[in-house]
Amino acid sequence: MSILRNLLKLPKAHKWCIYEWFYSNIDSQRLFHQPLFEGDNEFCLCLKESFPNLKTRKLTRVEWGTIRRLMGKPRRCSSAFFAEERTALRQKRQKMRLLQQRKLSDVSNCKDLPDEIPLPLIIGTKVTARLRGIHDGLFTGQIDAVDTSAATYRVTFDRSGLGTHTVPDYEVLSNEPNETMPISAFAQKHRISRYMQNVMTPPRGPYPSATTPILMDSDPLINQSPWRNKLSGAEGDTLGGFPVKFLVQVTRLSKILMIKKDHIKNLKEMNTEAEKLKSYSKPIDLDFQKRYATTVLELEQLNKDLNKVLHEVQQFCCDLAPDQGMVPADHPTELRRRCEDESQQMVQLSNSLKDGQPSVTNPSLTHLISRLTALLLQIKCLADGGDLNSFEFKSLTDSLNDIKASIDPSNLSCFQNNVEIHVAHIQSGLSQLGNLHAFSANNTNAV
Repeated sequence: MSILRNLLKLPKAHKWCIYEWFYSNIDSQRLFHQPLFEGDNEFCLCLKESFPNLKTRKLTRVEWGTIRRLMGKPRRCSSAFFAEERTALRQKRQKMRLLQQRKLSDVSNCKDLPDEIPLPLIIGTKVTARLRGIHDGLFTGQIDAVDTSAATYRVTFDRSGLGTHTVPDYEVLSNEPNETMPISAFAQKHRISRYMQNVMTPPRGPYPSATTPILMDSDPLINQSPWRNKLSGAEGDTLGGFPVKFLVQVTRLSKILMIKKDHIKNLKEMNTEAEKLKSYSKPIDLDFQKRYATTVLELEQLNKDLNKVLHEVQQFCCDLAPDQGMVPADHPTELRRRCEDESQQMVQLSNSLKDGQPSVTNPSLTHLISRLTALLLQIKCLADGGDLNSFEFKSLTDSLNDIKASIDPSNLSCFQNNVEIHVAHIQSGLSQLGNLHAFSANNTNAV
């Protein structure tokens, strides 16, 4: 250890360690192992471009020599090579910044980027940053300001005497694993299909507002905040450009999610403990059962509170839709209505015989067939449209639940086994919401 410490005291060795192992959040994604610097090496990339049909890698030395001669001599240490690599790196960083700021809607030019894009760091994040000048090295600190136009962070360092400095984003690394989003989620696609001519994002109809206070009304963070008076202000008050009512709901939403995350963690630990006791054939004591039941009941209440707050947030999104140039549609949504109209025409046309008489005379059966056909058309439209947002996800779930509610109870088991389970698999494949698709479920009792 002393030898390593003495080595790192040498300026050149210290810089070499920084260049070799220090990667910022924009350059390296530690969670998904798909960073800009840690992908396939240049030889593998050239091999894929020059010989795309070469699938095997088990070749003889003579065969590898032939491939190298066909590829040409690499210019790895030439000045032109380094300049080209730096230019490519700057372009990749700029693309990632534009995606983070949602200023780039066409992701077709981002094929050279990883599948997961790191989110920009926020104020208050603990980071390790590269400081140049007199105090050259890596130091820990905290982000105090973000400048997206200059792609820099204002970092206040922990060590006394260093003060606050402006650091480029490619020299700032979060001390905690940074959150990422799929690259497709950054694309603002203007989707137009034959089912939807004028609707970009068909939102839900009006949601019932949560009139009862949900959690957090006695939260000390809000009660002691200097903005307490503004939080209880008039309906049209804004704070930082956002409606106060919306900010309160977002704060409550964040608070509930944090509490639910802790409860789920405790539930997982108790499940592990219960499985361990069962494997050893040991009895589960009454105290453990009480703690387990209490956690489940608290999760049930959290889900109910979460559903109420989500209704408020979605209501704000519905109110925001006209301001963003989107046309809100009443319940049922425009997409669903178009699919139902087309399915009725298809069923009516297919059910007519040559003599004009219908082959299926039972109106209940034809109505069920029409609604199931509309469900398939709705799925097809969403798949052709691209990314599935929460409103469309909820609309698809509502269509399925409406059909399920109209079925005779004796046929529910058949419906679940032959329709519902397959639609659930399709929803899982369509959804681009990650774990957030659970919030679109109607069952608030689920963990």
